[in-house]
Amino acid sequence: MHMTRGQWLTGCLVIVAAIAATAITSPWAARTFSPPAPASDTANATHTRTCITLTGKRFEWNFPNPPFGTLSCSD
Repeated sequence: MHMTRGQWLTGCLVIVAAIAATAITSPWAARTFSPPAPASDTANATHTRTCITLTGKRFEWNFPNPPFGTLSCSD
């Protein structure tokens, strides 16, 4: 089965339109959907907490959220 000249032209126009739409919308999508810059954790990085595991072991932790399996963490 052979394609007619009109089908070839339509196919080529669809491909060109898709490429043009991608080129036009790509910068907008990069601005809109880019992940936000990570917040500076310098205030929390120097704040060390003493945490206690469920088995009673103590360790130092300097992240804002307590790790899994801890009984408690100091503020």
